[in-house]
Amino acid sequence: MMIKTIIKSAHLHSKSRKKITGSSQKSKYKASMMAGCLSALVTQSAVAVCEISANDRYEFIQSISLNGSALSNGANIADGDLLELTPGYSGYAYRNDWHVWLDLNNDGDFADANELIFNTSSASNTLVSASINIPNNINANSTSMRVVFHADDINADSCGYDGYGDSKDITVNLGGGSTGGGSSDYELQQVPKGGSNEHISSVLINSDEYSSGNDNGYADFTAKQTFSISDGDNITLTPNSSWDGDWAVWIDSDNNGSFDSDEKIFSASGRRGRAVSGTVDLSQIDDGIARMRVAMNGDGEANATGFTWGEIEDYTAEVHSGGSTGGGNTGGGSSGGEDKLYGSHVQWLHDNVNVKIFKFEFTDVDLTWSDSRIKSEMNEIVTYFDEQSYGSFAVTYEIHEEVIQINSRKSDWDGTTSSQWRAYIEETLIDLGEKDYNDIDDNTIYLALAPEFNYWAEIEDGVYGWRPHGIKAGVNPGTIRVYDTGDVRSQAGGIAHEMGHAMGLHHAQGIDGQETIFGVGHYESERIQYGNPYDLMGNRAWEFGSLNLYYKNFFKTWNIKSYTPEVTQSGTYRIYALEQDALRSDRDIGLRLKSGNGDYTYWLEYRTGDGADLDGIQVNIEGYFPDEDDRSYYYGVSYLLDFTPYTFVDDLNDEHDDFDDFYDGALMMDKSYTDEWGRGFTIKTVNRGGTEGTTGAWIEVQVTMH
Repeated sequence: MMIKTIIKSAHLHSKSRKKITGSSQKSKYKASMMAGCLSALVTQSAVAVCEISANDRYEFIQSISLNGSALSNGANIADGDLLELTPGYSGYAYRNDWHVWLDLNNDGDFADANELIFNTSSASNTLVSASINIPNNINANSTSMRVVFHADDINADSCGYDGYGDSKDITVNLGGGSTGGGSSDYELQQVPKGGSNEHISSVLINSDEYSSGNDNGYADFTAKQTFSISDGDNITLTPNSSWDGDWAVWIDSDNNGSFDSDEKIFSASGRRGRAVSGTVDLSQIDDGIARMRVAMNGDGEANATGFTWGEIEDYTAEVHSGGSTGGGNTGGGSSGGEDKLYGSHVQWLHDNVNVKIFKFEFTDVDLTWSDSRIKSEMNEIVTYFDEQSYGSFAVTYEIHEEVIQINSRKSDWDGTTSSQWRAYIEETLIDLGEKDYNDIDDNTIYLALAPEFNYWAEIEDGVYGWRPHGIKAGVNPGTIRVYDTGDVRSQAGGIAHEMGHAMGLHHAQGIDGQETIFGVGHYESERIQYGNPYDLMGNRAWEFGSLNLYYKNFFKTWNIKSYTPEVTQSGTYRIYALEQDALRSDRDIGLRLKSGNGDYTYWLEYRTGDGADLDGIQVNIEGYFPDEDDRSYYYGVSYLLDFTPYTFVDDLNDEHDDFDDFYDGALMMDKSYTDEWGRGFTIKTVNRGGTEGTTGAWIEVQVTMH
């Protein structure tokens, strides 16, 4: 085991900057990065305004929205309209300034009085909002608006700018009222009868959550909440209701003021007030900023124009196309499904992972974790992955010596989102010299440890309060966020679980078909998020449950398929215990079987630990719900099967009991299962032997190919 210490200054650099002056330009060094630009705008100059030639190699204008919808040529702009300006970056997110001009008298320049309608008072690298101020007597058709995002000095009329940044010229009409997607275009035909006992409690997309209360049937949050959203992102909608509910979500992709049938991105039905979850389908949605509508109908189908009972909420959505084009640290292929950056072909290519650990403190709350505790917990994780990989994978870690001072009180961060915390971590670590923070190809993941802080959410029906942020991680970039709760018990299992996420593993899930094994194939109601009760990535994180064989296969250097052969002929096959000290060429630790239609792979394993039944095998299926989550660099999801379904009937009032049914879900001795797709095979457990509790324990499976 290698333990390192990084010694660096925790002082963060800042850039001096000026406002509008002459045409002098500051020099600025930026590391060489891949240039790229994703812009939702197609714009042109209205009249012959002066030209500028900003260098958008490193920073650019990601999007411009008017009243929550993408701003485009021909838009009508009125006094008081809301402009939202979003920056984009090819790499590091530099803080820059914004300036907006309107050619009020349509004379082809921005040199007249009051034509600079907005400028930022301080530099920013996040979304900036501005209320437009236009004199009452101004009316102009097909005049010019210029938006400049700039790092260097700029002239008062914008002319001649050639520094870093970006600019957009848009043709607009002044004084005619907004048609760019304002709320008047989205009026409901019927406002639902919501109330304290039937309303939308929260909307969660990935880790960005917005909680609301009783809005009496409708609320417009377009100016308050913008969700960044990509195809396949996770969505969870939580009601405050004791009734069944039908849900739907739309994005007005063409910004025509209505929600068309092909603009529906998600729908689901919830039972008796339970949250619904799934993934969004943006295959028909264009990139850019648009209005998003969330509807919950408690007495029928949710539609975008209104209904009798329930609630409707509107938000702003910033739509991004799905992922980058690089292979990433998880590899990939060039044919079939392997051109995707997610799925079963995506693997961790390194024989190790290095965890860089950074400690944060507020001015009024110190971190209680000592370096000795961090080392103790990480050493548990080192041992765990060594055992899981049968000695073929190393975890190393580095602890940044100095505690990073956030220079804010804890209360200043209470109420912020996890997205804001992630952005702060990224900016801080890059400023500290972690220039490869966003490198998806390397073997490094990051761990940020900070005192616990809170966000405002519904605690129980109709009751709101502070809820602490919980331990979280994501793969791109691979960063774990751990919070110091004051609990002295080991958090190592939870950290190991989040390390799995940071490298590219989803939760180990289960299929709950109610009275059958597979049910009807309904994703929202039949997949159980933590359904595997034995797995580190399922419901056994804190006890260091063993990874299932399919998830072990995520690590390419573990060479799991060599010890888990694919069966193509009838016969009786012996499987040795999953828990081995080392892999042996004369011992298979699992089997793989293809479904009759060729779409899915069954992974058979024999667990002798984690509380599993010694008289049966566990079976996970690969490829089921294959596009349930297409976020880049994630491996495909494992789904544990329950061969004795519905022995534990779901308590609809207990959202945490869903995995109970899997404890007795093994395919037990002398029980059989026949593939449901084309009757490809039948499997039956027929015998077991070896010494219980040792690596020599085994079970035999009879396979009959059809």
